[in-house]
Amino acid sequence: MNDVHFGAGNIGRGFIGNVLHDNGFDITFVDTNEQLIEQINMDKGYPIQLLDENQTKLWIDNVCAINSHDSKQVKKALVECKLITTSVGASNLKNIAPTLKEALLIRSDRKESIDILANENIVNASELLKDEIKKLCTNEEWESINKIAYFVNTAIDRQALSTQEDDRQVALVEPYYEWVIDGNALNPNRKYRLKNVKLVKEMKPFIERKLFIVNAEHAAFAYLGALLGLETIQETIQQSNCRILVERFMKQNKHYFLAKYDMKEVELDQFIANTINRHGNPAVSDDVHRVGRSPIRKLDRYDRLVAPVMELEDLGLDNDAGKRVIAAAYLYTNEDDPEAKELQQTIKNNGIAETIRRVSKVPESLVQEIAVLYHDLKNNGQSIFYRR
Repeated sequence: MNDVHFGAGNIGRGFIGNVLHDNGFDITFVDTNEQLIEQINMDKGYPIQLLDENQTKLWIDNVCAINSHDSKQVKKALVECKLITTSVGASNLKNIAPTLKEALLIRSDRKESIDILANENIVNASELLKDEIKKLCTNEEWESINKIAYFVNTAIDRQALSTQEDDRQVALVEPYYEWVIDGNALNPNRKYRLKNVKLVKEMKPFIERKLFIVNAEHAAFAYLGALLGLETIQETIQQSNCRILVERFMKQNKHYFLAKYDMKEVELDQFIANTINRHGNPAVSDDVHRVGRSPIRKLDRYDRLVAPVMELEDLGLDNDAGKRVIAAAYLYTNEDDPEAKELQQTIKNNGIAETIRRVSKVPESLVQEIAVLYHDLKNNGQSIFYRR
């Protein structure tokens, strides 16, 4: 069995590639990093190091890599594979859509169906990829593709970093991972089976749990750390005031799941505790600016910070901790991050209230509440720990 995976980054190699390798797949990575492509092809594999006590090392073999600019070779691999996966970043899905479209049309002529799993840090990434491909098609072309292409939404969770060792890029990953896949959307006639993944009948609870708890908690520590001049997520988690505030944020978000889904409170409490402990892993040194980058995306109405606050607001449930974290995110500065620079320039040009309206698109009452918190934090970052 062979898989074509777009994106040979830390998630691609350290998570998706790892799991598919253990399921017996040969993997062809498609990427733009010529040095990494050469490394994979020369070594006919690549290393992974687990962030555990023993710093366990794994070797992933039966892999090769192609430069994404070599459209002929990429298309050939796509036509011949049994599975297509991605981890390129949501904003890059549109860039791989043209080559995918061409390959899927060839597969359609051959009546060869295929599952396509986009593993990105957004809700319904495979649907987004589907829409990007559909935009490029005539009605007739899309009708042909739609008969053979199964776009399967997923939710992924694994910390993945990288290091250099002997002039080789090494993916550093925590032992824990969760790959949730919409079992209902998979091709019922597929010739493969996946172990050590979670096939579910309803994706939304798991997607929202990842977004509202895992992603929200991680971002919250990043923006708190940046606000207080701390360097890493782990250092921020060690600050008791920060941990208490983020735990409150998570426990408030928990009540959304209790109200909307048939989830057990004890299991959610354990999930929250495990998530914070994972991100506080002393074997990891995770820069707050790596996690906090792209604040405009993360402050979107439907992303990790604003979405749970709005859901709780609609349910009439407490959400004060989330509002404080959102205010901290609006103060985030990073000269190396284009989005952070754009955000601060927008605030300078238009004021914080108008920026909140444009970026987060929340009701006016929340705009004013977050704006007040923003000004409080701008004057005194420690005020984030004071309940109004």
